[in-house]
Amino acid sequence: MARELLLIRHGIAVERGSTATDEERALTSEGRARTRRVLERLERLGLACGPLVSSPLVRARQTAELALERKLGKSLSFSEALAPGQNPMPLLRELWEEPWERVGLIGHEPDMGQLASHLLGCQTLGLQLKKAGVALLALDEPLLEPGSGQLRLLLSPKVLLDGKG
Repeated sequence: MARELLLIRHGIAVERGSTATDEERALTSEGRARTRRVLERLERLGLACGPLVSSPLVRARQTAELALERKLGKSLSFSEALAPGQNPMPLLRELWEEPWERVGLIGHEPDMGQLASHLLGCQTLGLQLKKAGVALLALDEPLLEPGSGQLRLLLSPKVLLDGKG
C-alpha cells in the first residue's frame, strides 16, 4: 500500500538575532496570517493527514498548531528528529509501523528539502521548500530507500494562494 508524506516548512518567522536563541524564533503576524491561508488551501484540496509531527522549535510548533486548528491532522506530536540538522529517517521508520495513509511533517530548510530529495533519489539539495511551502510524496516499500518516493506536489505559498501573495 502506498502512503503519502506531506512535508510542510514553517511559516515566516522573526529574523535571526531578534530573540535570545534560534529555538525561540516565532512566526511573525504576517507569517501567521499567510500560513493560516496556506493551511486553509491545503484543507480545501483534501490534503488532511492522520498524524502531524513537528519540530519542537517555536516557529514550527506554531505552524503545526495552526495546521491542527484547520483539522489538517488528527493528532499532533513533537520530535527532536525534525529540529534543524537532525536525521528524520529513524522517526519515519518508527512512524511507518503505525496505521496511516498520509502523515504530515512540519520542519525547517534545508532539512525538509534534503529529506524529500533523499526519498526521491535526487541530489541532496535538489528540492527546496519556501516558507509555508509544501511537498507531497508517495512512499512505497522498501521504505525510505533513495528513490522510494514519488513527488506528487511541490507548491510554494504563492501558488497555493492563487498568486495572491
